[in-house]
Parts: sequence; structure tokens; C-alpha cells
Amino acid sequence: MVYDKTLRELFSEVPTSLIKLLTNQNITKLLETSFPKVEREADLIVELENNEIFHLEIQSINDNFMPYRMLEYGLLINRAYKKFPRQMVLYVGVEKNRIKNSINLEKLSFSYDVIDIRDIDCNILINSDKIQDNVLAILCNIQNPTQFFDKIMKKLLNLNNKQREEYMRKLIILARLRPNIYKQIEINLKEYKVPFILDKKYDPLYKDGWNEAWNEAWSEAQTQAKIDDAISIIQKFHLPIEEVAKTLQIDKNIIIKNLKDKNER
Repeated sequence: MVYDKTLRELFSEVPTSLIKLLTNQNITKLLETSFPKVEREADLIVELENNEIFHLEIQSINDNFMPYRMLEYGLLINRAYKKFPRQMVLYVGVEKNRIKNSINLEKLSFSYDVIDIRDIDCNILINSDKIQDNVLAILCNIQNPTQFFDKIMKKLLNLNNKQREEYMRKLIILARLRPNIYKQIEINLKEYKVPFILDKKYDPLYKDGWNEAWNEAWSEAQTQAKIDDAISIIQKFHLPIEEVAKTLQIDKNIIIKNLKDKNER
């Protein structure tokens, strides 16, 4: 998804002010996020100044499977770094946050933190000296879009052309997650005569006529991803098909069919 790609890019550069806001700790080390043996890659894993390992996942949609994903990541991180991490999901979506923060099964209880980015102090991000923090601030609860845009444009104007284009593209993509801000950006872009090139492949400004088809394709991809995750959980944790199907809101017969197809390959 275009938002996920942009967010991963921003977090790969480590928005230090945001992490300090979320953990009340400074980062001391950036840790490896990929787990090639199981084809998993976390959004961000860092070591904090109190020696904790902090694992952050960024979500732009409500996902019923999130607790299972976080548990899986927690076990993988524990295996890799010999320490179970402090875990958090940072929700950045348009809809109201409904992500569950725990699993409570017969022989398993697990929990982590869930925070909506609109609930944190965006002024700290806007005033940060790191452009990644500034761009991510657009996802906060911006009270004055015009003032926000003026502040961030002053910072973008201090970058070289290549950096300006890169972060302007990220800003516009993330703005689609905040419709009121997006409208303001459309207005202000005409006022600021700043030279930059937008990539039509990723820039949502060019996607109005394509949204319906894109949303349909995304929905199909999400359904298949849920099915694949369900199969993975059933096989790894030996949970009943009915329980996983109910949790993920998937027809158990679809899971059974996909399991059969997978076993026949």
C-alpha cells in the first residue's frame, strides 16, 4: 500500500522525536528489522537508553489479526536479541482506532500498547530538527492546517532539490490519510512556487480517477493476506481453524480450502 511504503521509508530514517514521545527514552541503537528465515520484516526495532528493545508497528487500517502478528514479532525478536521487546502499534488511519491490544486464549495471554498518533503532542514533531518527524506530524491532530503547512514549507525550502522533492512527495502521500489537511495542501501548493517533481506512480494527487479500481484491488489483497496469515497462525500455534476464522472474520471453509490447496502443491 502506498501509505505503508512511505511510512516505512520515514521510519527507516528513525524519527527520533516521535520515538522519544512514545517511549520517554532516547534511542541508542537501530536494530535489524528483517527476519529472512520466516519472511517477516518489522517496521522499527531499536534499543533504548534504558537497554530495552522497542518494537513499533505502524498501522493505517484496523486489522483484527494484529495481536497475532505482534506476538509473532515478539517471539522472533526475543529469539534474535535474547530479550522480549516492549511493543507498540502506532495507528495512523482515517477511521477510528479499533485495533485490539491483547490476546486471551485458554493457555495464552499476551498484550502490547496501541496509540493513535492523533493523541500525541504534534508540536514536538513539528518543532523537531529532523524532517522525518516534521513530515509525520501531518498525521497528528492538526488544529491549524495553514499554520502547519507554512512551518513545514520553511523547513522544506532549506533542503536541497532532491531532498525537497522526496519529502514533499511523502508529505502529500500521507496527507491523503488526513482529508482536511490534504485539501489545504492542494490550495497552498498553488501559492508556493517551489520546484519539485511528483512521481505519478505513487503520488495520490494523480489517482482520483483510479481510486475505485485501486480500492477493489487492495480489498482483494487484504482478504488474501488475512487467509495467508490465518494459515500461518494455525500451523505455527496449532490453534483451531474455527477460533482463528472467528477472530479474523473469515469463512472457515475458505481457510480449509486454502490449506488443502497449499498442502497439495
